[in-house]
Amino acid sequence: MKAPAKGGQEPPFALILTMFVLSGATGLIDQLCFSKYLSYVVGATAHAVSAVLSAFMTGLALGAFIGGRYARRVKRPLVAYGVLELVVAVTVALSPLAFQALAPLYTAVARAFPESLAVLSTARWLGALLIVVVPTTAMGATLPLLSRLLPASTDAAASALREKRLGALYASNTAGGALGALLAAYLILPALGMSATVFLSAAGSAIIGALAIAAGRRAPSAAPVPAADASVSGIHEGRAVAKDAWVAYVVAVASGALVFAAEVIFTHLLALIIGSSAYAFGLILAAFLSCLFLGASRAEAVRRRFGEAALPFGLLLSGFALAITLPLWDKLPMVFNGSGGVFSSFAAREAMRGGIAFVVLAIPTVFMGLTFPLLLQRVAASDDLGWWVGRLTTVNTLGAVLGSLLTGYVVLPALGSEGSLFAVALAFAVTGLLTTRFIAGKKRLWAFGIAWATAAVWLFTPRWDLARITAGTNVYFEKWTEPDEVLFVRDDVHGGVTTVTRLGDVNTLYTNGKFQGNTGWEMSAQRFFAHYPSIFVSDFQRALVIGLGTGTTLGTIAAYPWKKLDLVEISPAIVEAAGQYFESANGGALRDPRLSVHLADGRNFLLVEQHRYDLISMELSSVWFAGAASLYSQEFYRLVEQHLAPRGIFQQWVQMHHMRRRDFATLVHTLRSVFPHVALFYGGQQGILVASMQPLVASESRVHALQQTPEVIAKTPGNRPLMTLLDDVLVADADLDRFLEASARETGEPLSELLSTDANLYLEYATPRGNTLPWSAREELVGNILQFKTEVSSAGLRGP
Repeated sequence: MKAPAKGGQEPPFALILTMFVLSGATGLIDQLCFSKYLSYVVGATAHAVSAVLSAFMTGLALGAFIGGRYARRVKRPLVAYGVLELVVAVTVALSPLAFQALAPLYTAVARAFPESLAVLSTARWLGALLIVVVPTTAMGATLPLLSRLLPASTDAAASALREKRLGALYASNTAGGALGALLAAYLILPALGMSATVFLSAAGSAIIGALAIAAGRRAPSAAPVPAADASVSGIHEGRAVAKDAWVAYVVAVASGALVFAAEVIFTHLLALIIGSSAYAFGLILAAFLSCLFLGASRAEAVRRRFGEAALPFGLLLSGFALAITLPLWDKLPMVFNGSGGVFSSFAAREAMRGGIAFVVLAIPTVFMGLTFPLLLQRVAASDDLGWWVGRLTTVNTLGAVLGSLLTGYVVLPALGSEGSLFAVALAFAVTGLLTTRFIAGKKRLWAFGIAWATAAVWLFTPRWDLARITAGTNVYFEKWTEPDEVLFVRDDVHGGVTTVTRLGDVNTLYTNGKFQGNTGWEMSAQRFFAHYPSIFVSDFQRALVIGLGTGTTLGTIAAYPWKKLDLVEISPAIVEAAGQYFESANGGALRDPRLSVHLADGRNFLLVEQHRYDLISMELSSVWFAGAASLYSQEFYRLVEQHLAPRGIFQQWVQMHHMRRRDFATLVHTLRSVFPHVALFYGGQQGILVASMQPLVASESRVHALQQTPEVIAKTPGNRPLMTLLDDVLVADADLDRFLEASARETGEPLSELLSTDANLYLEYATPRGNTLPWSAREELVGNILQFKTEVSSAGLRGP
């Protein structure tokens, strides 16, 4: 029980809530930045991301445990909270230096154990934990500490106020997370980049810490809670938890696991339905946390209305709401279908994406938001509330880690998105039934009725239309053409949703609804993607291909006399689809004995790999995909240069449709800042950049000899003379520089500013805005570039 000290004034609870909202916002921004920094070091594969998430959540769980254990001894909880915020501020501010120090350590381990997933996962987890453990432990300890500020349960009114304020604390931090997600995606990261965002967040934590310490020093101190009250018997008997403590722990674990399982599936599905840009992921996270906040903010009112039945019904209705919203999911893509004329601006389209995400998540996630606060309120009458908040938060957080990992690696691949959502719904129902021991009579009958209704939804609702849900209408808001058949669908955390459809006799590959290639009109262009750089290669020892797609480009590269080929592809489903449905396009290249397939992140592969290559070919999806811009950054191009042989060639597909001139110039100039010799080809309405540290020269005699080989002839559309590919050069070297300088003048910025780096994240946040442009913008861009073409552009690339 708290005993107020003489003098001093309790700080307004509104001030505490405000600080906790801001704390939630800075914590979410910290998490986003930590994840981004770590992706540069340990990679962006699902295994790497999971290791980072586990490390982050481990720190939060540890903090909750320590905070709960020692909260009873703290006389000035608000001062202690302020100190923790200062710890967060200092460690976050220093984190960029820590990430730099981690890179060589992780690289050494990865090179020593390249084939051991267990060792690599452990190294990723430990490396991440070493950096994030201090700030996340401090973050995790805050709620148990602040719970010491709540009024004592001296009577019914005080108990009700205690429950209300406990729920408000939890809800306010969740609201802060939603705010942080939106601000980070739409304002802070695009405007400031990574480094400045980290320091801004650290400064925010420092300000919160200083305010908390100042307010706490003026507040009365609280007497320590006797250690004996930390036992289970210290809980008010009226809460029926003392004899059923194991139920509280089970529900805490299950609530964390199921809420995070739902988040994994929601994110997976919404990336398919509303988009895969960095903005879309910010919207998804903000919508999810906002709905959790709405539920958490009503927990006290729900408990007051339904009493002991509140928690069971909260769990049961979470499952039922998940089940009854299942039929909505495959209808959502049609909202975007052909609506580009109505929603023509970036802001309008983002608002529509956000609205769709909120609508489909609202009902089930609001009920989910009730569950953990309702559980906390069951122990609110305990004299040692901080101890219970710490324990339950710890097991809830550990459950969240378990739920996210099991869902991503086991449930989602096994059951698919639809089956996984229903499995989570059933698990919520089962957990709800477990807590019906607290209720009786008609309420218990209602509880079993809701559980049976949840199960019945699966039997009486139709399964999803796979063609419709994978339509990809969110990309350009264009009219959808329904395929004749969906041949292949794979749900996994590595590559999202991978599909193959058939329209007539043409198979088409999609990732999250975004076109990747086909066996029709696209094949010719993708073959030339491989021929363009190959005519400059002087030594065919070893080649690296980053990004498989249909494998058409890989198959064309394999037609040349390479001694060794390496393929890096992040998605196992893409490899499976390419081998099963696109052998006519890739010529069975995946079975080539010279080929080694590496399921990895291309950037991280180069960070760890020590080989040098005569050709590095990269054909990724559009640059606006979240995370893809890290393979268009200055740091990545430097990695590429370090792995090229002395006369090695680098080739990269570059998006020219739906690209603003400034963004395109930034992309090209970023490459040009590393490679002194660059040529831009344009064929099949696609752009290809070819770069080298040495002058680009296509030897006529060597190219002529190559074209006589049967393998190259078979992979050359129309048997076009390869030397004529130089006619497809738009600009090169000096002409390219003139285009870039003119583009900089048009923007009113110096050319040196047109760079995309890991620090400024320019392309990550600029290129999605180009998706509102019409297709004609491509021809306009090409026309602008052609103004700078001279004879030097192609003639200077020819050699004897």
